[in-house]
Amino acid sequence: MKYLPVVLLLILGCNAPKENFTNHGESITSENVISTIDFINKVNDEEQVFKVRGVVEEVCQKKGCWMTLKNEEGANIRITFKDYGFFVPKDINGQEVIVEGVAKKEIIDEDVAKHYAEDGGKEYDPSMKNSITLVANGVLIKEDQSAI
Repeated sequence: MKYLPVVLLLILGCNAPKENFTNHGESITSENVISTIDFINKVNDEEQVFKVRGVVEEVCQKKGCWMTLKNEEGANIRITFKDYGFFVPKDINGQEVIVEGVAKKEIIDEDVAKHYAEDGGKEYDPSMKNSITLVANGVLIKEDQSAI
């Protein structure tokens, strides 16, 4: 009888819902991630490796070659993919993702910012040049739990 609480904890722990992800790029895990708010507060103009969990705001509609992450701070968090070596599906707006890669704050070239605006179907705004860029080596996209 004294082992019953331990057995129940083991049984209940094993039945906890597991998050399922599809992987793009290099294989990464869903462990040791930070939120977009923590990411915004930690990133600076020096390149650093981060693993960030967030929600996709926008994806390049031409190829899926970049995406942005939603955040309450209004920061422009742009994710591109290492060596142009992989892309993400174009229909993942609003889905949860985990991205891992090298990031820094920077001011991107005006022509590049205009290109991103065009790819995203938006009108160019000079504030788009102020960016937090992350070059991802891997991306996990959370699978729709309602479909399972």
